[in-house]
This record gives sequence, structure tokens and C-alpha cells, in this order.
Amino acid sequence: MFKYFVFSLALLAFISCKKNECAPRISACMQTQIDSSLVKPKGSLYHRIDAYKYQGKNVYLYFQGCCDRYNELKDENCNYLFAPSGGIGGGGDATHPNFYNEATFISTIWIDPRF
Repeated sequence: MFKYFVFSLALLAFISCKKNECAPRISACMQTQIDSSLVKPKGSLYHRIDAYKYQGKNVYLYFQGCCDRYNELKDENCNYLFAPSGGIGGGGDATHPNFYNEATFISTIWIDPRF
């Protein structure tokens, strides 16, 4: 029995993600923005947050719920960086047109359950 326990721990350690490879977690400021979205009518604010690696940092793309608004890219402290997509033409604020070519998608970290 002890053999199986040790084997299980070793297997768990082996398959666990390394520090830089783990999916980002929802920070306190993100949770505040998620909570704000959930108290508003569906589609009024954000409906999804995706994590990306961009220029060596984790960044977060907040997808708007409706109506030709920019999708905001923010840092881990929820500071606005730029809008790589969204808006009337779909190309965001056009300040970083190569974002999707340069960024690496990590994971979706939140989806509004009402969608």
C-alpha cells in the first residue's frame, strides 16, 4: 500500500505544472470586474476573460458582451493596455495590430455562465 502512495505522489509531482506554465488565476481586481459584470444585465459588460502570454507577461483579454465595443487587454493588476479587437471594424484600437500573431493563448479563465 505504501508503494502505491509513494508512486501516486511521484506521479502527481511529475504531472504538476511548473510555475511559469500554470494557468493564471483570477486576481482580486479581476474578481471585482467579474462581480460587476454579473450584477448587470447579460451582455452589459464582459462575457469572457482569456489569458495570453505577451511580451513575456501574462495579460488578460476582456471580451465585451455586446455591441461594437473594444475588447480590452489588461495586465495582472487590471490596468488597461490597449484593445486588440472589437469595435465597429473589429480591429480594436489599431495600436497593436500584430497582437494575435505575437501573443500566445494560455486559457480562458472566466466565462459568464449566462451566455
